[in-house]
Amino acid sequence: MAYFNEDRASSVRSTMRQDPRGCPTSTVSAAAIEQMEQALESMLSYFGDALAALDRAQAADPGWAHAPMVKAGLLLTVGEYETTRQARVALATAARLAANAHEREKAHIIAAQAAADGNWDRACELWDAILVQWPRDVAALLFAHLFDFYRGDALNLKRRPQRVLPRWSPDSPFYGYVLGMAAFGLEESGHYCEAEDAGRAAVAMNPRDPWAIHAVTHVFEMQGRHRAGAEWLDSHVEDWAVDNGFSFHNWFHAALFQLEKMDTQAALEVYDAQLAPVADMALQRVDRTAILWRLKLLGVDVASRFAALRGTWSTDAPTAGFYAFNDLHALIACIGADGSGADALLAAMANAASGGSSNERMTRKVGLPLARAFRAYGAGRWSEATEGLLRVRDSAHLFGGSHAQRDIVTLTLLDAAVRAGERRLAAHILAERHPAKQHTPLTAFWHRRISGAKTQRLDYQ
Repeated sequence: MAYFNEDRASSVRSTMRQDPRGCPTSTVSAAAIEQMEQALESMLSYFGDALAALDRAQAADPGWAHAPMVKAGLLLTVGEYETTRQARVALATAARLAANAHEREKAHIIAAQAAADGNWDRACELWDAILVQWPRDVAALLFAHLFDFYRGDALNLKRRPQRVLPRWSPDSPFYGYVLGMAAFGLEESGHYCEAEDAGRAAVAMNPRDPWAIHAVTHVFEMQGRHRAGAEWLDSHVEDWAVDNGFSFHNWFHAALFQLEKMDTQAALEVYDAQLAPVADMALQRVDRTAILWRLKLLGVDVASRFAALRGTWSTDAPTAGFYAFNDLHALIACIGADGSGADALLAAMANAASGGSSNERMTRKVGLPLARAFRAYGAGRWSEATEGLLRVRDSAHLFGGSHAQRDIVTLTLLDAAVRAGERRLAAHILAERHPAKQHTPLTAFWHRRISGAKTQRLDYQ
């Protein structure tokens, strides 16, 4: 990327300041740094308005390239077409101001540009290169951490926070948030005891850390401790559920715990009260779709809810085809409603499956094959759906999401296999749940389905 001078005296930048973690910055404005700290805390905690704080930081020092750059990074981490378009505008402003920026800040612009160009893998490499030099650069860590999640890179979800933590101290601002990131990476890598310890320690340092609360919640989910998980969320509800941008996802987990004990009425109540009212972001629509589909697999009539949800998803390019994980859930919403839009969405995904961007690779390897299998399921082609889901399931992590989120693939495979008469295959797959969840009511439900025993059909409206 080319950088060029703003008509501004470079001597203004001759005296470098540092942020509260010792990272060099080119602004000389204490007010700009203060607003940046507020923005970073909002980004880490999901409390407050990070974009507004970044605008205030830029107003305090209009020549500081880092303020629009962090704004671009934040918009990029939403993982949607429109916010990426907005991020490119912010990046253009940062590039225009970059001549007098510090080396660290220029490196951020290059990394963010790679992400905006669709090369999420390269962007994570570049953010990690920043962390090599400035391991307490919490923005670089956060951006890379979220894109590790989007890319399904469990190895770096775990290792990236571990690589920088020794260079932090517990009294460093935002240390607890870094510990919370480490906890989530440990959980997604299967290190459940360590993850729970780290997550609980992070919450003890900062009770209002929804990401750390969420990391411990994932441990309960993966270990089949659904009652303890529900109690954990409930005991911290005042810390994560009030005026918090991440609350919808923790409500998703609350609904999962209700489903694990087969209390579909309680799960529906969570959906109607906490998930249905929000659909501003794809991340929210993903959670809404996932809960409704799980309920549908259990025989609950959710058609009217799917019809309402279907209207919140776009099925046409360029929104469709931007991120394969979101696209799959949009397709599921179409199938759960009346099927309209599914073919347009499949076409957008097919167009996105060629090329070299990160999403093009994810769509080609995982997103499109899964979408076609779900489409077959929606059309009642049970054997085709079973074969398609089985073929891709073991590599589904390559298109992002968490283990808990991707469980929708396995649950759909179980149902498709039963409907296809492949009961031995279904039993074979269900056995995977035995180490952690053999005694849960949800597992018992699937045992009955597979064995052909009579199951109660649940028709809550």
